[in-house]
Amino acid sequence: MIRLGGPVYAGANDPAELIRRHRELGFSAAFCPGVEDAGRRRELIAAFAEADIVLAEVGAYCINILDTDPVIQRRNIATITERLRYAEAMGAGCCVMHGGSIQTGGWGQGSAENFSQATFERTVGIVQGILDDVRPQRTKLVLETESYLLPDSPQVYLELLEAIDRPGFGVHLDPINITNTPRRFFMNGDFMRECVQTLASHIVSAHAKDAVIRKAATVHIDEVPAGKGQLDYDAYLTALDGLDHDVTLMIEHISGADECRECRDFLFARAAANGVQFRPPAG
Repeated sequence: MIRLGGPVYAGANDPAELIRRHRELGFSAAFCPGVEDAGRRRELIAAFAEADIVLAEVGAYCINILDTDPVIQRRNIATITERLRYAEAMGAGCCVMHGGSIQTGGWGQGSAENFSQATFERTVGIVQGILDDVRPQRTKLVLETESYLLPDSPQVYLELLEAIDRPGFGVHLDPINITNTPRRFFMNGDFMRECVQTLASHIVSAHAKDAVIRKAATVHIDEVPAGKGQLDYDAYLTALDGLDHDVTLMIEHISGADECRECRDFLFARAAANGVQFRPPAG
């Protein structure tokens, strides 16, 4: 079953207010809040558990594990390691990181080197090192799919799973990030199903957004909020719902609370039209 979640714009990490807002939206998954105080962490964990709202993701986004400056690279890897450690302490479903880009002082720059065998092997070694350091039991370390970085296809993600070969490594699926050709865009229902079928039991979490294609001589595909593009959500939701385990689907890249509700309403409507039920929060 799918657990839907997204930003709730609570403005503070008060457990009661966070639970109220998630229940109001019908969300049974939450982005894991960052909290330094150990006592408040325990309160949050207990409150979310009582409400049957899972802490879905801790973000370690946009941190370059392949920075060509060795000092920056070590610092970046240490940051991801600590975020995975925090995710494990919170019992979050996953800690989401990105593959690396061959550059320094930034993240996500396109390069042929990003897709080389050497980059693949370095990525494998770095992810293994992070996992061997933390040894998570409850949280999966996952790579978000991207067009400019590894993994840029479900097949490459499967190769990474096999090469990394650690129980603490899983899949975060963001199909919009790799809907990057006209073929994938116009046949995106088939592509959604291919992604889910290829990665199946490894999928921990997924993102909900959308895309539009501009009419131009060269290809321009732009990201938009869920329901405002041409993603085949009938195919996407039924594929995720067909998995034999719960998966979190998190609404992202929206402008505020009103747009979050619009996306929520769209997803609930498409789910109902396809006989898909989102797992509700308790109470």
